[in-house]
Amino acid sequence: MLERVLGLFSVVVGVVMLTFALIHMIPGDPVDVMLGESATLADRDALRSQLGLNQSLTTQFVQYIQLLSQGELGQSLSNHRPIAALILQTYPATLQLACVALGIGLMIGVPLGVLAALYARQWPDVVIMLLSVRIAAMPAFWLGPVLMLVFAVWLGWLPVSGMTQSASIVLPALTLGLGLSAILTRMTRTSVLEVFSEDYMRTARAKGLSQWQCVLTHALPAALLPLITVVGLQMGSLLAGAVITETIFSWNGIGKLLVESIEKRDYPLTQACVLVIAISYVMVNQMTDVLYRVIDPRTRGGA
Repeated sequence: MLERVLGLFSVVVGVVMLTFALIHMIPGDPVDVMLGESATLADRDALRSQLGLNQSLTTQFVQYIQLLSQGELGQSLSNHRPIAALILQTYPATLQLACVALGIGLMIGVPLGVLAALYARQWPDVVIMLLSVRIAAMPAFWLGPVLMLVFAVWLGWLPVSGMTQSASIVLPALTLGLGLSAILTRMTRTSVLEVFSEDYMRTARAKGLSQWQCVLTHALPAALLPLITVVGLQMGSLLAGAVITETIFSWNGIGKLLVESIEKRDYPLTQACVLVIAISYVMVNQMTDVLYRVIDPRTRGGA
């Protein structure tokens, strides 16, 4: 347990230091973004002093660490609102999007993976594997606009973007879920094929169980254990990878907030968004590891 806590702490410290260094290396000045090109030099200096940007990077970093040690994230430079309030306002939308995308990925990927394993090296397996490879190769910044063009513009079935309707989540979740389904399809196929070679599967077939009965009662439950790790990793990736998708579909989550903060050179807000995403990723992986140990007692030996 102590190793997990130390590992989590080291990751958080690394993210804080790396994010602070990278965000200050990005060209541009938040003062120029806020005041515009027509501002006078005196106004720029006054605002820079007010925001504390005239201090050295070492001093700014120490002040940032002091805020974090007090459980505070500071105040946004662009809209002067508490960053914690902005995070609490946008994070639930990202979590909702990630959960729906995960559900879509599971509903598509697991059945297709089982079907491919049942017809291994036959034409259904070939077709499913080719589709999964093609879908996995489609980046979100390409797949999202294509889905938007087909289902929103041409067919008019779904909203183009925004969060005005309950159906607004379908296209962004489908964009994330399709990529996840391709990974789960291949992982499920591999896991089910490994289970098929076990002795108890041959025994089940010898007892007269049909192929589908063997899959549903024996193969699939055993094959789902390796999927837990993959699903946990992908859930963390969904929370982190929703940045592009949220921007494309104007989904008001933490990913879109991160992009806007980078555009405005809002240093504290950018650092806070990256920190929250990193902590979410690590926490999901930790919970996945614990769940795996609970479900499979064989993994508890080294605990």
